[in-house]
Amino acid sequence: MSNKDSLVNLRQLGINTMGHIALKFYLNACVLMCCGILVSFVHAQEIVLAFDDTLARSTSVDGTARTKMLINSMARADVHQAMFLVKTKNISEATLPRVEFYDATGQLIVNAGDSFTFYSRKKNYTFQIDILKANAKLENFYHYAQHVYSPYLTEDGDLQALKQVQDYLRAHDYRPTYITTRVPDDYLDQLYQRRITEGRTVDIRSLEKAYVKMILDEVKAYDAKARLLLGFHPRQVLLLHENDLAAYCIIGVIDALNAAGFRIIAPEKVFADPVANPYFVSGFSASSYMAYITGVLEFDRSRRYIYSTEDEAKVRGYLQGEGLTGLLPNRSE
Repeated sequence: MSNKDSLVNLRQLGINTMGHIALKFYLNACVLMCCGILVSFVHAQEIVLAFDDTLARSTSVDGTARTKMLINSMARADVHQAMFLVKTKNISEATLPRVEFYDATGQLIVNAGDSFTFYSRKKNYTFQIDILKANAKLENFYHYAQHVYSPYLTEDGDLQALKQVQDYLRAHDYRPTYITTRVPDDYLDQLYQRRITEGRTVDIRSLEKAYVKMILDEVKAYDAKARLLLGFHPRQVLLLHENDLAAYCIIGVIDALNAAGFRIIAPEKVFADPVANPYFVSGFSASSYMAYITGVLEFDRSRRYIYSTEDEAKVRGYLQGEGLTGLLPNRSE
């Protein structure tokens, strides 16, 4: 019996939704394990750096100076390419030099949509318009190659909407990217900015220790979880935010990752290689690794700027560990 006939028979047996999810889990895990066997000896504990909130406004550091500080600091630590998720609505006469600096220094520029509606689809055609608008603004940059990070792939279980996104991205030659590891570094930076705005001092060395430890712990936890599930160390894509703390502390982060056995690699190595990037196989089935493996779609990212109590507790623990309780908000806030 052919594989096609077997799948037809499975459908005729009336497998329920959970059965489909279990089957998807099994097939996706098999794909990833096969990929892992092929490349595990090459990329044990390799990691890509990615940055969101690019082109964010100036804070305690001028926005352009912050961008240059971040990229120059990475270069000093021998990391010459990271992935920058660009929301093109933020490109203006003032911020255009920052995008040009990403491009001139060889950073991988990723289409993250034109506006924040990219994270909260209201109508089926909205994502197409948003991606097209962003693509038009980015297409002349040398290091933009139609890579896209699409939170539409987390559409609250709407399989019809998900299929529309998949079909559209494939048909228009977009290239998939994904994120594996997130940390609440933007919340930590928010607490830092409030402290500075109030004219109060901050022990930046202790804050750097808290920042670096939080990121390293999250990377190690993800690596252990993925190793247990898959049987090998998959490449991680660590999502940080282009903020003041990243600019100040990125060298410390890179040094800590290297000391823990991780090697920072260029995103082009991952996202241009169909073997290394399982999303070329899966057909844009998710925007994060675990969602792809399990087949369970993620939560709605339209509330991405509201920090969870878990995030707050995590940041609180790291700040308390470094004696930085003065940065913590009052319980009544």
